[in-house]
Amino acid sequence: MISWLSNAYGDLIAWFKAILQAIFDFFLDIGILVLELFLEGLSLLITSIPVPEFLSNGLGSYLNNVDPAILYFLGKSGLTESFALLAAGLTFRLLRKLFTLGQW
Repeated sequence: MISWLSNAYGDLIAWFKAILQAIFDFFLDIGILVLELFLEGLSLLITSIPVPEFLSNGLGSYLNNVDPAILYFLGKSGLTESFALLAAGLTFRLLRKLFTLGQW
């Protein structure tokens, strides 16, 4: 009789743990759903920002009229690498401000 009562008590505890785990998972799923909806809204907001006209043409339209000798020296001086480094630094700075909510 004692083993039956012990097994019933163990099953009750396991059932209670399963219910608490289900409640925890439910609230975790709701948090993930809210985060997903927020990020989708943010994505929609970012995609709705129009591209400025001077960026939509690209830099190629501005560099077409430059003398080839100047383009050669700009290429040898590492202009493309410097733009890539500047873009990486700017991206890092903006992401840091985004993730720290502008505290930096």
